Amino acid sequence: MDDHVPTIVRVHLAHAVVQGVADDCGADILHVKGPAVDPRVSDRRRPSTDADVVVRPAHVKALMAGLAARGWDTRTTFSTGSAFEHAASLWHDQLGWVDVHRFFPGFELDAAEAFDVLWRDSSPATIAHRPCRVPSLDAQRLLLLVHAARSHRPLDVEAAWGSNRDATMALARVLRAEVALAAATGSLDDYADEPTYQLWRHFSTGGTSRLAEWRARIKAAPTKRAAALLAARALLVNTDHLAMRLGHRPTRREVVEEYGHRIRAAVREGVALVRRRRR
Repeated sequence: MDDHVPTIVRVHLAHAVVQGVADDCGADILHVKGPAVDPRVSDRRRPSTDADVVVRPAHVKALMAGLAARGWDTRTTFSTGSAFEHAASLWHDQLGWVDVHRFFPGFELDAAEAFDVLWRDSSPATIAHRPCRVPSLDAQRLLLLVHAARSHRPLDVEAAWGSNRDATMALARVLRAEVALAAATGSLDDYADEPTYQLWRHFSTGGTSRLAEWRARIKAAPTKRAAALLAARALLVNTDHLAMRLGHRPTRREVVEEYGHRIRAAVREGVALVRRRRR
């Protein structure tokens, strides 16, 4: 990558290039965060370092294939990218990072239906001279807020929660995003009986316990089968994340060492949990 090109310029160009790929393969995408956000609802003091798009679920495969054909390398897949398994991270040697979202964490409405809601009220925007589509102003507020709930961005909350709260809350009800919105705005305990409560509490409070995260993920799983699959994966090493941390694909020895670290950490957290409960 050319280090002389400012990051903000690369991010704008990445948005435009991804839109070009989407146009070529017939994929519907919405641009979110960074240069796609209206200045009225965004805090610009911390500029984006990557491009973010949400793709219509039925078009995910086509977009990913189109990006791969044009030099984008998948570094984390949807299943390895985050606790929510919502986005894949791709790298381009000239353009940097793009995150492709197949749904947005916090929206509990079916992903295809949620995209339809966002697409229906979206509007045109120009990024790096390329026509793109962005969510409505109220949807942008909600997206920023639920993202802030899991990424600790109080300045985004301040900017996005300052006006039109009734409209934002109404949209959250449509998208079934009330719990995530409450995590961002300080009223999460109102939803203590919801299955996703512990998960949003973990992320919104900056939780660092891997054991607590996995317990919350399993509890939030929509089906017993999904919960069982998560439980089976709990101690598996995320080799994509390990590769990003090491700067290269991990060797077998490095994977084995990481397994050892994870098992020891799980034992320590388990012992600490038992001691706390005894007290």
